[in-house]
Amino acid sequence: MKKHYQPTEAQIAAAKEKRAALCRATAPFKRIVEMNREAAFASQAGADPAKIAEILAGVPAKFRDCYTLNACLEVIYREQTGQSEFHTFNDWKAKGFIVRKGEKGFMLWSTPKTFAIDTKMVDEKGEPVKESVERFALAYVFHAGQVRPIESPAEMVG
Repeated sequence: MKKHYQPTEAQIAAAKEKRAALCRATAPFKRIVEMNREAAFASQAGADPAKIAEILAGVPAKFRDCYTLNACLEVIYREQTGQSEFHTFNDWKAKGFIVRKGEKGFMLWSTPKTFAIDTKMVDEKGEPVKESVERFALAYVFHAGQVRPIESPAEMVG
């Protein structure tokens, strides 16, 4: 039987703060993403280059072709670290690497996930009513400087 994990109040508060921090970090990029998408749609529709240049006039060169908030964050993370390769913990593991102990990941938005949220109401049977909500959760990526190759069992013995 599967146990239902219940986070502590401190864990819930910490998660809310991390989510709020990522919201604040990505807020300035929303308009950049919109302009890049608008320019891409205009280009596909056959708009003249002058119109596309006008749409992109407010987009810094380093953020051109950033069509998602995560793409903008990755540009910033590359600048901060000097690294160009970022992957999740599981992706690094699949490539034969392990994240070094104590390394902190870089936050991104994950793919949307569905959560059941307690509405604090009860139905006619007296059972709690849950609402299904789809949200982008947080995901963490690590750069190549934060990982090392996984040692084979033969190397560990010697």
